[in-house]
Amino acid sequence: MSPLSTDPEKKKKQLANLKPQPAPPAPEGNQRRLVHGGRSELLLRDVEAEVRELMDALDEAVPVRDGDGGVPVADVTAIERCARALKRYRHLSQWLDLHGRIEERTGAVKPAAELELKAEAALAAALDGLGLTPTSRAKLGLDLARTARHGSLAGFIGEGGAAR
Repeated sequence: MSPLSTDPEKKKKQLANLKPQPAPPAPEGNQRRLVHGGRSELLLRDVEAEVRELMDALDEAVPVRDGDGGVPVADVTAIERCARALKRYRHLSQWLDLHGRIEERTGAVKPAAELELKAEAALAAALDGLGLTPTSRAKLGLDLARTARHGSLAGFIGEGGAAR
């Protein structure tokens, strides 16, 4: 430990070192503390292009169509919700595939793995809501093979093909 200087200017500099200084701002796009990102706002920011791409793919797969062959307007929000759930699930799954689901030192399940299970459940519910699973299509009374033979869902239902 060095003694304080008797020179007032030097003493001022010495004491200035003892005052807490704010940390410098993080550089743009800093992700040093980002662990799995499951709760990150990065999942919500700048994802519109990816979500739009997923929405377009889901839009083509949705079995229920309106009169002009498009997706019913009422389903657009459900498709977006499903696309966002798919993005979140993929993001967490990729991170966990790389880093593992179990903490090696303790054997405990990583928090990201628990988030992945929640994201998977949300995705399953969103897919069910859109009729994109075999079970949900059966509940809707849709037989896609027979529907295809009739050319449209409306034609299939009009001929008594849907479950009553």
